[in-house]
Amino acid sequence: MTYHVGQILFVVLNKKTQVYPMMVVEEITKRTIKGEETNYVLQGGSDPSTTILLNHVEGEVFESADEAKYVLTTRATIQIEKIVDTARSQATAWYTSSSLVEENTSQEQEIKTLLTSTNEQEVVQVKMSDGSIANLKNFSLVS
Repeated sequence: MTYHVGQILFVVLNKKTQVYPMMVVEEITKRTIKGEETNYVLQGGSDPSTTILLNHVEGEVFESADEAKYVLTTRATIQIEKIVDTARSQATAWYTSSSLVEENTSQEQEIKTLLTSTNEQEVVQVKMSDGSIANLKNFSLVS
């Protein structure tokens, strides 16, 4: 990946759940008998002496905050879906009356259908099973 000096990168740190902005402050190109290698020096925080080489950063690097947000949101959604699917499977296996599980599955399908059919609108109103209305703004579907 090629970056330019002054560019802000957004790092999702491996050791803790944090998105950390870092600025490219130096580009180093090294030519050896084996070829050319480019590395970048990043500044972390407001102190200009706090620097690290890009290849020593322990995390995923993104070029925008929105890109980092999208990846984190997608991963969280996948995990939540696994947790809910596990609970649904347990409910079906543990309890003989699965009407509640089937009702919730039907409601989720109705919501997905509504979201898919109105994906181009900015605000979508969804009628929940308890009669309340949920307004969804600036949503995106993740498949």
